[in-house]
Amino acid sequence: MRVFASDNIVTKGNFLVGTVWNAVASNGKSFYNIEMKDNGFVCSCPAFRKCKHIKMIEEKFDE
Repeated sequence: MRVFASDNIVTKGNFLVGTVWNAVASNGKSFYNIEMKDNGFVCSCPAFRKCKHIKMIEEKFDE
């Protein structure tokens, strides 16, 4: 899986590295896993760019 760096979260050494969040797929029937890695985020969805699932998790940190 491709790792996407975060624009607003320092992931290196973050205490949440290894945490996995679940996001519902658009079809509402399946889930994708988003994981924080030391160098960014990965998502199990088939997107080629930083997906909306990763962006959703990043936005939660801004709240």
